[in-house]
Amino acid sequence: MRYKYVRMKCSIGGIYYHETEDGKRSPRQVIEDMAAQGYRYVGNVPVHLGRYGALTEYDMIFEY
Repeated sequence: MRYKYVRMKCSIGGIYYHETEDGKRSPRQVIEDMAAQGYRYVGNVPVHLGRYGALTEYDMIFEY
């Protein structure tokens, strides 16, 4: 199995996004794009916690 990780960041308004050359993508858009490439979403891993334990970045994990 091969895995691919996509970093999601939290904006000031609390919305998570993935930044690309074409702009920002929502988690749902990322899942749909990766599924079109043959990947399957399997979960996520927290990467960075902010003040008071708030999640500010996480990696979405996809399996091929």
